[in-house]
Amino acid sequence: MQLPQPKHKINPLSKTEMLVRFQDCDPYGHLNNGRYLDYFLDGRDNQVTYDYGWRLVDFINEEKKGWVVQKQELAYLRSAVYGEEIVIRTATAFFDDSNLMIECRMLNKDETQLKSLLWMKLVFINLTNGRRTNHTENIKEFFSKVILNEFNLEETTFDERVKELTTFYKSQKQNKTSV
Repeated sequence: MQLPQPKHKINPLSKTEMLVRFQDCDPYGHLNNGRYLDYFLDGRDNQVTYDYGWRLVDFINEEKKGWVVQKQELAYLRSAVYGEEIVIRTATAFFDDSNLMIECRMLNKDETQLKSLLWMKLVFINLTNGRRTNHTENIKEFFSKVILNEFNLEETTFDERVKELTTFYKSQKQNKTSV
């Protein structure tokens, strides 16, 4: 399956708006910790489908290859609460021959508060034998067109990135209130 190559520049930081649902919350009305991953994955799936123009399930079924999670780092910074409108932003932050790293952000509706940050490191595997395999040139070309170039993964720790984004979104809030 040839991945569609973007005809125009795609914003690497895709956006999905969501509503925190009652069934996803704990008795205090906070989004249950385990559900953060579901919201991030649902957001990413929407973004790959609608922003990138391809469905992961079709790719997996046709190619018999796909990405599996190797490691996740997740920071819970501010509660998402029942009925709250949130924004999920995800991006391809790094790739090489067989690895992929996705950065996922959960923000308040006006994108002035970082609620959670997820780094998800994935490995590309051949589903017929369960072994690591290399990305094709087509996949690498596609990722090179949608990669987030805000930081260098080899020079930035997860905790440093949390601080950097927290500071950035606080400045966004200050900019909006001073206007």
